Amino acid sequence: MTESESAEAGPGTQALGDALAARLLAAQRLLCEPGLDPDVRNRLHLRYMAICTSLKMPAANKVRGEQRLAQLVADARRALGRDFLD
Repeated sequence: MTESESAEAGPGTQALGDALAARLLAAQRLLCEPGLDPDVRNRLHLRYMAICTSLKMPAANKVRGEQRLAQLVADARRALGRDFLD
């Protein structure tokens, strides 16, 4: 995608970006929960930062980023003892 194509992105693209931003925020808040072992929190936080960084790259694979984020959230919930579905 060229720069002009990304600038012409429609409202659907913005909605997808907003949804991804909401999931990133929810994951970040989950990592701040009390009761998470500090070593586990550090490892999960490093993964979170890697996901955020990769999604900022021009050739970012959004689908792969979403998969990595979903796995991170699942791992964080498991570490907190919340591996059930909400």
